[in-house]
Amino acid sequence: MPQLIDADAVLGCVPPTQMVDALDAAHRRAWSPLARLHAMVPRDARDDGEMLVWLGGAQDGATGAKVVSISPDNGLRSSGAVDTVHSAFLLCDAEHGRFRAIIVGNSFTRYKTAADSALGARLLARRAPQTLTIVGAGAQAATHLRVMAAEFPTLRRIDVWNRNHERAARLAEQAADDAPGAEAHAVEDLERSVREADLVVCVTPSTSPVIDGAWLRAGCHVDLVGSYTPSMREANDAALLRSRIYVDHRALVTEHCGDIRQPLEAGVIAATDIVGDLFDLCSGRVARRGHDADITLFKNGGGGHLDLMFADWLSRLCTVPHDCLMPADQ
Repeated sequence: MPQLIDADAVLGCVPPTQMVDALDAAHRRAWSPLARLHAMVPRDARDDGEMLVWLGGAQDGATGAKVVSISPDNGLRSSGAVDTVHSAFLLCDAEHGRFRAIIVGNSFTRYKTAADSALGARLLARRAPQTLTIVGAGAQAATHLRVMAAEFPTLRRIDVWNRNHERAARLAEQAADDAPGAEAHAVEDLERSVREADLVVCVTPSTSPVIDGAWLRAGCHVDLVGSYTPSMREANDAALLRSRIYVDHRALVTEHCGDIRQPLEAGVIAATDIVGDLFDLCSGRVARRGHDADITLFKNGGGGHLDLMFADWLSRLCTVPHDCLMPADQ
């Protein structure tokens, strides 16, 4: 029987830097995003839903698939805290293609995505950043805050901005546990916060830019997470034109993510303006930040290869006996 792994029970007690290390090591091998299916789900009397299916493969023959269900209006239809995104991953072994593990729990996607961002920042941001601006206040923003704070213990100030200020305030309050060395505040002036930030992490479902490149100060590192379709966009053209541009996977991001695809199609940037992806960075094929004053921009596009990397690592982790990895009722 395949392993059944509850990611929510396991990942909350794993040091986030260990997750980033796992992705760093994995990018020194060959993994591919084999396919991606995105479909809208029309629904009566409520917002449309979405379904995503990501397929990934490794050079040794391992494969995997993640199914994601998205219900953007969940929070509006329930008095309780109901996630808008739910996912499960099926991992197949390299030798026979047998089902090796089934991974459930929304922490899987959240931590994989945040570790992807943190790896980009580890390789591209200036050393010892002190100020972080989080744009967005959902569950993925909260996970990014935790992972970035673990990756950069030098942080002393964390600003959280959201169109709903109350949600930003709730996330800022939670930050005390994840970033004890930093003061966290909900802010209303996004421009001022970004102008003073060493790191900017944008985690929104926006279809129009919320980050203006004119706000970015010398040496800033920008992480764009939210746009996973061609119609979505978090940063304007000026942000790309002022930055050294990197992505997590060149082919996937240029095809599917509006933050890169839209300016490419409009001729604002060329494909050659993308310095490299995580495979290039981790292998040393491309240069990182050239100077402390450089502005670096990283587009986190996700992809089935990242899910497969993360699932392979998590499955191996869960074969090692450890009190923290056991469900609470055992």
